[in-house]
Amino acid sequence: MAITKTILVNDGGAPARIINFTAAAAISAGEALDLNNAAKCILATDGTLPVAGYALTDAASGDLCSVITGSGYVAYVMCETVAAGDNCMVDTSGTAGSLDTAGSNDTDRVVAMALEAQTASGGTLTKCLVL
Repeated sequence: MAITKTILVNDGGAPARIINFTAAAAISAGEALDLNNAAKCILATDGTLPVAGYALTDAASGDLCSVITGSGYVAYVMCETVAAGDNCMVDTSGTAGSLDTAGSNDTDRVVAMALEAQTASGGTLTKCLVL
């Protein structure tokens, strides 16, 4: 059984739910997730689509992964280099499952707003408002 990490910052009345999905591959808490055609969670890699949610727990391939879904809540999610206040989208050119500063491309879908700066690359947990 997976152990919940301190990912969710506030859950007081936010329109969010925690749902368990089977992991199609290894997943770390805080990573942005999508669902594949078998309804298993995978790391998000498409910046034009909304994310299914964010991993609340680490999960090995085939294990259950608790996924926070919805919007309007604050959570620690994996981000590349961002500044506080940046609009964030799924990182399509770096670390799968991480968010990055939204580009100028009209197809970029903003999925969160960074609430703190994060300067490390490679995906680090960063406080974000999930949109």
